[in-house]
Amino acid sequence: MIGPRVIAGVVIVNAACSLTLWPPDTVPHVRQIAAELFATTAVILFAAALVLATRARFLEPCFGGLDRMYVAHRRVGKAGFLLLAAHVATIPWILGSPGGTPSGLIAFAGISFLVALAVGPSRYSTWRRSHWLIGVFFAISLAHTLLVDHVTRTAAAPFVILIGAYVVGIAAFLYNLLFARFGRPRFAYEVQTVRRPTPTTVEIILRPRKQRRLTFTAGQFVFVTFHQHGLREPHPFTVSSAPAERAIRLTIKAGGDYTSKLRLALRAGCRATVEGGYGMLDYRTGGRCQVWIAGGIGITPFLSWLRDVPDDRQITLFYTVRHADEALYWEDIRARADAHPGLRVHLNVSSKSGTLTTGQVLEAGGRDSITDVYMCGPLPMLESFVRGFRAAGLPASSIHFERFNFR
Repeated sequence: MIGPRVIAGVVIVNAACSLTLWPPDTVPHVRQIAAELFATTAVILFAAALVLATRARFLEPCFGGLDRMYVAHRRVGKAGFLLLAAHVATIPWILGSPGGTPSGLIAFAGISFLVALAVGPSRYSTWRRSHWLIGVFFAISLAHTLLVDHVTRTAAAPFVILIGAYVVGIAAFLYNLLFARFGRPRFAYEVQTVRRPTPTTVEIILRPRKQRRLTFTAGQFVFVTFHQHGLREPHPFTVSSAPAERAIRLTIKAGGDYTSKLRLALRAGCRATVEGGYGMLDYRTGGRCQVWIAGGIGITPFLSWLRDVPDDRQITLFYTVRHADEALYWEDIRARADAHPGLRVHLNVSSKSGTLTTGQVLEAGGRDSITDVYMCGPLPMLESFVRGFRAAGLPASSIHFERFNFR
């Protein structure tokens, strides 16, 4: 994907310029060079994290989907903080700048506190409401850069890259803070029905409140904000209905504080704001003979696909759950298989039959005829199947999956 390569490319160019383009009359100490290189690279990575936080639609194809954009956001943010910490530990501290040193310490302390919130046992709502402050401390670090006397300022190319990263990062932060809500596709809905098919899941049907409604591709997910006390946080949920249906169906597993509260407290009639759709997991881009693997609540995108897939595809669906009563909509899935000439479905209950293996999938799906594999479920399951399919000779370009973990 081009997105990660662009970030890595900017980092490499910055390092090359920093190490080779010092003016001939400047002879910085090795420690000074290392400290400033740590800092400038950290700024580039934080700027990239701020750009990725905008959820800009044009960036999705560059990273392979919004789920991978979030993974990249976390990785560059973590790497940026580690380099920032290395800068603070390495830089020769000179308290001769009245504004430069305090602003640098404030920025580092603020970012450190927010990182502690992100990795600690804090509630998601606390983390989400405070996370935007990263941009504030990033802007404060610009004051540090402009006020201290650093060697990078004497080298034109590294200094231009540094200031360019600040401009891009601060612009992304301001866009996200002030304008993103107006640029993202948002639609007014209302909760029509709330069902609780199992003790850990809730099915929500949303109907549009206006003529304008969400358009999406089968299998995509949306961010939904329920306008009910205690539930006013945007969260990503996969749409399990087909694009042609006017109402939106969400099937959600209570796996955390928010989703547990949502399952118990949400009531019909509640207004909702739907943003999307997002995601690039799309069976239409694959070949004629496909294998679909769903783990637990990972069945949701496939429910949308089953309501949308044409009869000319040869599909083998594997649905794996721990216990039989966790197999949501299994009767509906079987009914769809009876009506679709090219669809075969298999239910694996791991508490009785053991863990579903790559070998079982290849044998039932037709090892030599499989063109593409699509998966959705827990990350360990995905990683295990990816290793298994690659070992069996299936090319990486034929293996497609989506992550559920957005934090």
